[in-house]
Amino acid sequence: METIITQSAVEIIQLALAPIFLIVGIGNLVNVATGRVSRIIDRARWFGNLAREEPERINEKAILEIRALNKRMRLANWSINFLVASAVVTCFTVMLVMINGLVSTNLDITIIITFMMCMVFLTGGLIAFFLEVSLATATLKIRAVDVSQFKQD
Repeated sequence: METIITQSAVEIIQLALAPIFLIVGIGNLVNVATGRVSRIIDRARWFGNLAREEPERINEKAILEIRALNKRMRLANWSINFLVASAVVTCFTVMLVMINGLVSTNLDITIIITFMMCMVFLTGGLIAFFLEVSLATATLKIRAVDVSQFKQD
């Protein structure tokens, strides 16, 4: 039994490839964001251990950094949520492109709307990621000024 792929099937697959590459890019962004979350968690655990072992070292600067870690975690989670939503909507867009090519119905408006939704979610994810990185940089500048306070004797 021989399968022959028609020209229309090839065109449908070609149309679906661009959003698939977008999903790969979004996946890479999610990977970076989850890496940042793990570093935030490690730092928060370090402060937790410090608070248990040497509570006197938790001063105003440390409290400011802990608050910044909480904000960073919230922003990183928002970023991941937006990026994953973008990838899911992109998957729907790919399915709609394929259905549009196979069924004799016009889903062009629906495809455009879902792609625009994908871009909105992607933009939200990138903005949240930008804010998290900016906050991390600002926190690093604060810590660099008073790093001697956390050095071991």
